[in-house]
Amino acid sequence: MFKFIIIMEFMEIFACLNDYAGLLSLLAVLAAIIVPYRIYRKQRKDEIQSIKDELDAMGDVSLFPMSSSERDLYTRKFLLEKRLKRK
Repeated sequence: MFKFIIIMEFMEIFACLNDYAGLLSLLAVLAAIIVPYRIYRKQRKDEIQSIKDELDAMGDVSLFPMSSSERDLYTRKFLLEKRLKRK
């Protein structure tokens, strides 16, 4: 008798889920669209912040005279500024 009651309860739950199947499918589709978009936006925001932090850490570099290490630093700074303007 107890097993029969449990089976009936499961059948009621499945019937209830079947009634809301369309709504659940819609929510799944919306989640499949919204979640990747939010992840992309967060990654983009983090990348921009990383570029800004690296530029702030570099500080100002004089252009003349320039050793090879300073030239590399200046080139990196220029490329970061260029990437930051594109975003």
